[in-house]
Amino acid sequence: MLMDSTERLASALRLLESGCWQQAAAAAQAVLAADPDDVPAARLSGLAIAAMGEADRAAPLLARAAARPDARHPCLDLAALTPPLPHTLVVRQFRACLALSPSDHRLRRIFAEYLLDSDDDEAAEAVLADMPGDAVTHHLKGMARAAQGRYASAIGSFKLAVALDPGAAASWSNLGIVLKADGQFQRAIAAHDRAVTLQPDNPQFRVNRAVALLHAGAWEQAWPDFEHRLDLVETPGFDRARLMPSLAAGDSLAGRTILALHEDGFGDTLQFLRYLPLLAERGATVIACVPPALERVMRLVPGVAAVVTDAGRSPAHDHVCPMFSLPRVFGSTIDTIPPVPRLAFDPPPRPSGTQPRVGLVWAGQARPYLPGFRALDRQRSAGLAAFAPLAALTGVRFVSLQMGPTARQPAPPGLVLEDAMAEVTDFLDTARVIAGLDAVVSVDTSVVHLAGLVGKPVLLLDRYDGCWRWLYGRADSPWYPNLRIFRQEQPGDWSAPMARIAAALEARSAFCGFVADPT
Repeated sequence: MLMDSTERLASALRLLESGCWQQAAAAAQAVLAADPDDVPAARLSGLAIAAMGEADRAAPLLARAAARPDARHPCLDLAALTPPLPHTLVVRQFRACLALSPSDHRLRRIFAEYLLDSDDDEAAEAVLADMPGDAVTHHLKGMARAAQGRYASAIGSFKLAVALDPGAAASWSNLGIVLKADGQFQRAIAAHDRAVTLQPDNPQFRVNRAVALLHAGAWEQAWPDFEHRLDLVETPGFDRARLMPSLAAGDSLAGRTILALHEDGFGDTLQFLRYLPLLAERGATVIACVPPALERVMRLVPGVAAVVTDAGRSPAHDHVCPMFSLPRVFGSTIDTIPPVPRLAFDPPPRPSGTQPRVGLVWAGQARPYLPGFRALDRQRSAGLAAFAPLAALTGVRFVSLQMGPTARQPAPPGLVLEDAMAEVTDFLDTARVIAGLDAVVSVDTSVVHLAGLVGKPVLLLDRYDGCWRWLYGRADSPWYPNLRIFRQEQPGDWSAPMARIAAALEARSAFCGFVADPT
């Protein structure tokens, strides 16, 4: 029995979703042959032909499907196909459609948004270059410029966006983000206040404001807002009714069992585990739930009664406290950060020789599943090539503490690295390696916190827009007494801080407790 057009289009859709591009195109083309004005058939045919890489042939069909002002542009559907098509193929299709409709401003905007989501920031800005100066375009330009570290220019773009549309809460929030990156904290907080006033139920805007407050050192104001990070995930992984309340001085936890829950970053858990002994001191039974890589380290923390690695099988408990909520529970300020707890373990025998040994970490943990994290990781990870100035140092042995695919990056000429990670299985193994070193040079990643716990001098290679925990305008840290911050002077430029680190190592000042900066 012959299929009607509805059945043919349903078949074409199934074939498209199965990756059978040629058959999908044939089925949709059969409907078009009978009715050249069938827009759904043109859309499916165009998508299938585009997926085959025939951008110029697909463009007229996709343009017909996008002709209605309220229609979703098919290029978005192409980008959303699963499994994802190659980025270059989707970009080529966007450009082919733009060539047919160069004055289609909506298409330019969604193309720019796709490029921004793909971390292709320079291309996004170029797509918007000759667009009219409306609020949405200025907002997108601000996003592209901020992602490139051009903060002053991004601030200008977002200011134009909010001037044209004062009710654009997202533009106010992004203005706050780039003002914070530029060190203008009071203006940043004011912009975030405006965003929260416009959309008080938006948890992302509250978190953005909290980060600005934390960076400015206004921690007591920040902690309540920062709890809204738990609203940014569909399920926080625990019963919110059991969330640990804030404690007042003298509050007892006798008879209470607290489940301390790892959230996402290994470094966050390593940084905030210092609060767990304080819970035990108030009488609580503390159970830590962490990934297996942190299990053995957590068992060394004073006051931790038990460690589990599966939150779904945790023992009965009265309260849940995500690790990042611990500072809020204790009302931490810069002046009341608890000291690093002593982790008692046997360090390995030190290798023979008297030369100082320095551990190196040049990249953080990649977490592409987190929105926006690829751009952040690109900013904080220097790459091994940036460590080239260390090759000129004599009398220092360098040890790689790098894990993952980035450990295979080629060393700069003359930089000899000893690989200490071949037998490492978890953070306790890494801690034992660090215990045999004289200092650690690292980008902002979990090894910084682990070395701080072990008590080794740490030379932190920090990006221009550093994390809130390192505060602003200071080279020391209230979190770790032996840590010294070497921050970028220009976004994306590691040369100046690396030269200062090389000078500190050359002067041997990095091996004498608190790390001295030669400058």
